[in-house]
Amino acid sequence: MRNNKMTRVGISSLLFNINEVLEICNNNEEISHIEIGIDNISDCKLLKKYEKDIKELGLSVGIHLPMELNPCEDIIYIKEKWIEYINILEEELKFLNISYFNMHLGYVLTNRLIKNKEKYLNNIIDFFNKLSLKNNNSFITLENTYTKGGDLSNVGSNVEDFIYIFEHNKELKFCFDSGHNLICKSDYELLKNKTKVIHLSDNNTIEDEHLGILMGTLTCEDVKNILSLDPEFLVLEMNLNHIEESLNNIKKYYHK
Repeated sequence: MRNNKMTRVGISSLLFNINEVLEICNNNEEISHIEIGIDNISDCKLLKKYEKDIKELGLSVGIHLPMELNPCEDIIYIKEKWIEYINILEEELKFLNISYFNMHLGYVLTNRLIKNKEKYLNNIIDFFNKLSLKNNNSFITLENTYTKGGDLSNVGSNVEDFIYIFEHNKELKFCFDSGHNLICKSDYELLKNKTKVIHLSDNNTIEDEHLGILMGTLTCEDVKNILSLDPEFLVLEMNLNHIEESLNNIKKYYHK
């Protein structure tokens, strides 16, 4: 699974299933990365128990920050606490030399977002201007998401949101989520030069089912186009039972 550079193929994990994930990594030499979802600072001590296994397997590690984290937060006190939380988390996890921290752009009351979207994008820019990682080898990736209406809407369901943010902060990188894009399509190929991480999964275009590739609505051509983004990290964010078949499909379509 190479293009101009080595792409590290990984799988996503939460603490509750990390033993199963590490077993899959141990049995498959092509997997060299894990992305771990962390919610609480106390989770870092639990993750410490797996340090030896992770290092013996030669795995790089990314961290998926909590879904509740809200960079477009209007309340300054809460925004500062989220920044403090990320800084503490980075310090607590330095034993793993984290490659990146991945996050969503947050959420806003729908009527407020419609009336003044630029205000909330500027809130996001301010958030990241105030957040600085201590490890120069780590970076932050911002992930596209989807929104279905209702009282709350997610920011980051179209490419224009990211273009605006990246114009104001050159250090931030992009994480393309194929499953989210199936639900809220946008032209994220425009961000190819910013794309460092891909979350790969399939679905029915309605629910984020986290299916293996070609088990939903993705086509072979879609998969080839996604892989052509040439990320540093390709994370199979799917049902663990679908990993093996998806890896075989990736190899088959990548080399065509």
